Parts: sequence; structure tokens; C-alpha cells
Amino acid sequence: MAKIKVGDKVRIKEQADWPAPPGYRLARAEGTVVKWVEYDEVMAEFANYVMVQLEKAEGDGKVYIGNSFFFRAENLEKI
Repeated sequence: MAKIKVGDKVRIKEQADWPAPPGYRLARAEGTVVKWVEYDEVMAEFANYVMVQLEKAEGDGKVYIGNSFFFRAENLEKI
């Protein structure tokens, strides 16, 4: 898998263990990566989180379009 970079279009993968609601509402939503999390050493465990601005979603997820959320990079796929 190619590394996700700022500006990439991504889709949020479905996750069986996501809480409901609202986790499942964002499955298959699409957006643009706007930044990688950049924290000091204290927050190093969050180094693989990416902020995605949602541009497309289905069903109840539509209310989140235009908002930005953090996701683990492994839960995203490039489109």
C-alpha cells in the first residue's frame, strides 16, 4: 500500500469494532487528507493518525460532510 500523504483522496474502511453510533456512519465516507498528526514525544502513540476533511458520505453520515476528523492511517484507503 502506498503511503497516504496530505492532499490524497481517501475512503474510510468499515471496521467491525467501531462503536455505533456514530462510528459506523462514517464507514465508506470519502474525503481529503488535510494533515498528519504532529505531536511532541509525549503523544508519540498518535503518530499514525491523519486528519481527513469529509466530502462525501452515505445515510446518517451526510451531516458530517465538511467536518474534519482524525483516523488511524490503517483505517483509510487511497481512492
